[in-house]
Amino acid sequence: MIMTRFAESFDFAGKTVHPLTTHAMSGLGNTERDYAASCPGATLREGLAVRGEEVTGAQPAVEAWLRRIGLLTR
Repeated sequence: MIMTRFAESFDFAGKTVHPLTTHAMSGLGNTERDYAASCPGATLREGLAVRGEEVTGAQPAVEAWLRRIGLLTR
């Protein structure tokens, strides 16, 4: 997984990670487990999985998720 390699190249200790992924059928699948392993010391919080063919219409779901996790306030 390319994001695992990316995550392993940074120090996420003390950081909060919200996984975001696209998928065909598996939802978040192993994403949370993979990030927990590749981001030691990080706090893993609610993630979001968007079905690949729904990406172009995912803005409302992404905005709702960002509001829910406190990263979008308006």
